[in-house]
Amino acid sequence: MSIVYYPNRIFKKATPAIDHVMTQTEVYSYVGQQNILATAIDATLSQDHAWQIHSFSFNFDNAAARNYSVKFIKGRKVVTDYNDYLWFHVNGIGPQRIVLNAGFYTGAQLATELQTRLNANTLYTAASITFTVTYNALTGLFTITPTAGWTMKYLDVETGQTLRYRDSIAGHLFGFNTTTVSFGSSIVSDTAVMGLNTQNPIINEVANTSSSYYDNEIYVLDMDQAVHIETNSGVDINVTYDVVYHKIN
Repeated sequence: MSIVYYPNRIFKKATPAIDHVMTQTEVYSYVGQQNILATAIDATLSQDHAWQIHSFSFNFDNAAARNYSVKFIKGRKVVTDYNDYLWFHVNGIGPQRIVLNAGFYTGAQLATELQTRLNANTLYTAASITFTVTYNALTGLFTITPTAGWTMKYLDVETGQTLRYRDSIAGHLFGFNTTTVSFGSSIVSDTAVMGLNTQNPIINEVANTSSSYYDNEIYVLDMDQAVHIETNSGVDINVTYDVVYHKIN
């Protein structure tokens, strides 16, 4: 088929802001309410697609001094059947597909999730094999270590499986991009995944006594970024918070 050329058509490098405003989009609101006398607010909001935040708001039912913050977290979003499993081969056991639970994870949380799923594997449990998984925020590397005396490797592709399940679709989350050459007492990311524990404060109020707070700056996030909302505890006050956002196609 030949390429059709339209000499009078203008292609825009980036969509102007007014086009975004005029485009019909479905707006969502994430609302929470809690008394923080006994328990602090610790809420995380993430999406499985790019998204744009329109505003943050807080409302308080009395003037007691309280601390509250909103931070953007850099991490990894795991989506079912999109990037949720990877293959490992423990020598003497054979290849095993390890499936992660969907959700948003910091680097440390992602390491814990993989460790939990490895230790829940039936064949590993039967052989009394346990695993330790760590994330080093300074180097950006994940390390997986089985019980002493056992060796393992990562499989970027498990060729014995059908086409649908053979690829380790979650490998890149951990910096695993190539099959490990040989079995070892531990395996380490071949590519650094930096900054997965990073939190960037947008709102950070200390001993605030205002009845409300409103921020209507526009923020654009991808699926590997989340919003972390926190308060202190020990203050008899009802806090209502709201995040208004929409999906970006």
